[in-house]
Amino acid sequence: EYSLGLKELERQRTIERLSQEGLLELQKGLSLPLLPYSLAVISAEDAAGYRDFMRHLDENPYGFRFDIELYPALMQGADCPASIIAALDAVMESGKEYDAVLILRGGGAKLDLACFDDYSLSAVIAQYPMPVLTAIGHDQDFHVCDMVAYEYVKTPTALADFIIGIYEEEDERLSSCENRIRLAAANRFYREESLVES
Repeated sequence: EYSLGLKELERQRTIERLSQEGLLELQKGLSLPLLPYSLAVISAEDAAGYRDFMRHLDENPYGFRFDIELYPALMQGADCPASIIAALDAVMESGKEYDAVLILRGGGAKLDLACFDDYSLSAVIAQYPMPVLTAIGHDQDFHVCDMVAYEYVKTPTALADFIIGIYEEEDERLSSCENRIRLAAANRFYREESLVES
């Protein structure tokens, strides 16, 4: 309890510092592509959350496909912030143009997840030049990294649903357009046919 109290105090100081530096809302000013397809994922390769995310995307009922590349990083412990920052640097140095970066981790003890309240990591995410989406922990968790990210959801599976949902909405919009075009073409054909017959 004492350790948690210290961590919460440090967390509040981090939020205040980021706010004073104008970093809390920077990511919100970026734009996610209409259909985010090329995604850089930062997670532990053997993490259950990463596996759940990949399985959920692969098994989506619409058959949508994505280009996903994993950049492994530590997802807990004292070295976690530096490891994720190194992975973010590796994404930029890859020379590949990604639509977004996703940071994934399943749930865990509060102290295990405290690294996601780290100032340095949060500041790097806030100033990152492409949208960063986070899915860290379970329903009761909300971290500073989530606050500065372009978008956050509660779990890796929920992030997969978020991305699939973007495609589903666009698919429905295109289907609606197709139906309107067909109806307009049928009406035009009917009018032309009536003119010919008269």
